Amino acid sequence: MHVEEVRKHLHAFKYDAGQGVIQKLDLEKEERLLNRMADLEPCDECESGLMELGEEYKRLRARLPELEKADFRSHRKVLNKLLNHVHKVHKVVPQNYYIGVFMPLGLTFGMLIGLGFLENMVYGFTLGISIGIAIGAGLDAKSKKDGLTF
Repeated sequence: MHVEEVRKHLHAFKYDAGQGVIQKLDLEKEERLLNRMADLEPCDECESGLMELGEEYKRLRARLPELEKADFRSHRKVLNKLLNHVHKVHKVVPQNYYIGVFMPLGLTFGMLIGLGFLENMVYGFTLGISIGIAIGAGLDAKSKKDGLTF
């Protein structure tokens, strides 16, 4: 199944679903992912993941008036499998991914620096968060420039 077919299933599902379901499933993020996947070189695992996602949209659309937690979990599982593949193989990440990764790392190292050298944890937190955000923002800008974000 190609990206265009999956996109059609997504739009049909969004048309029938309510705003609460759209927000709960974060379908806007999925649409950005599909747009980005159209530009990637196709591989077998991408094709199988897209096929699973298209089938999942069809299944959810058929059950639409009464979606349960199991339906949301099933959809999240299929989507996470595809996201992990795209991240690991194609190196495509969501927007602001690296800030989310490096800010807590900076906070951790800042706390250690603050307690160990500065003897004031507040200065260490400030320094660590600043460094983490700077590194994360730089990597996010690089990945956006290289076209590796969705």
